[in-house]
Amino acid sequence: MDTTRPAPVLVDDLIPIILESDDHWWPRDFQRLALVSPAWVLPVRKRLYAHPSLRSYRACQLLARTFEGNPDLLLYVRTLELRPIAEQDRTLDEREMRSLRSILGLKGLRSVTLGGDLAVAAQRFLNTMVDTRAVTELHIDGCMLAKGRSAFPAPVIPSLEWDDAMAFRFPNLRSLTLSNVALTVIPAMMDRPSCLTHLTLNNVDLEVGFLPDLCHGSWEALRVLAVIGGNGIDMEDGIRSLLEFCENIETLRYEASYRGGHLSIFDDEPPPCPNLRNLHLSGFDANPQTLQAIAQTCPNLENLAVLGRTVRITLEEWASFISSTTLPRLRRLVAPSGTNLPPFTFWSSGEQQGLLDVCDAKGITLNSSLSNCNALMDW
Repeated sequence: MDTTRPAPVLVDDLIPIILESDDHWWPRDFQRLALVSPAWVLPVRKRLYAHPSLRSYRACQLLARTFEGNPDLLLYVRTLELRPIAEQDRTLDEREMRSLRSILGLKGLRSVTLGGDLAVAAQRFLNTMVDTRAVTELHIDGCMLAKGRSAFPAPVIPSLEWDDAMAFRFPNLRSLTLSNVALTVIPAMMDRPSCLTHLTLNNVDLEVGFLPDLCHGSWEALRVLAVIGGNGIDMEDGIRSLLEFCENIETLRYEASYRGGHLSIFDDEPPPCPNLRNLHLSGFDANPQTLQAIAQTCPNLENLAVLGRTVRITLEEWASFISSTTLPRLRRLVAPSGTNLPPFTFWSSGEQQGLLDVCDAKGITLNSSLSNCNALMDW
């Protein structure tokens, strides 16, 4: 070995590029990289504290203490994810509550996620936030909360109450995601300063209220609506109302909470959706009449997905639907790989090729594999 050759030197300007080359760094990775040399400290801090994700009250206390001793780190925080769960049924002590208030009082937060115990009557913790005007993304997630268990007195069910005061606290909110919570929407008494463009309801039960009141005063802004699971009857009424009020919705993703649910939003004179470009339906009992209702309601669809093992549309009926001119703008179709006769019967490769040829003739990309439906998330 030639010991006279100098060791290679890493140019400091490459450090940010190295850190940005991978989105899956662990906190322990950042800790080790920060010890390499002083040149690594600042770039590592920017990445490490940009998105604090905490799962325990002890972690919240440690982070609050870190910020108190190093206020310069506050400049790097842009998103926040808090999902603490108490190790046993108990009431939080003053130190734990003080650390939560300190973290939720950070300024300049753009995206906030509250889960675990903080999803129980989540409005209590949202009201402790200081600089809410900067928040553009909000997620309340109750999926991690153990059933019937909470670090707080009743209620113990993950929930959120949305009213005029809450809407005014988040005037620049663009994306609202609610997961596994009971939702109460207080009727709007005035136009709310909301510019909500994305609304996602994942396993949400609408207990009280009118769903369009979530974006009262800014119905024209909503572009993407995703409803997954939840109470089918309440959600269908809410979806129908949102489609009536929010005429500019471009993407609707609706997945049933149980297999074979009835899709009533396209029954009995459904609201016209001339601006709808992307429609993803999954888990519903669909038939040829469903396709006709979709074509009449959404004439400008560009992407259509009808998935599930309860779809009662034969390959010949799919081919006839595609061959017609009911959806002249359609460019992509995602269909099941068979028909529920019943039972569900897979199409042969030759039959699928026939439908593929029909789609090719119309300039439509066909995907009949259920395994590739995740691509629809990009719509």
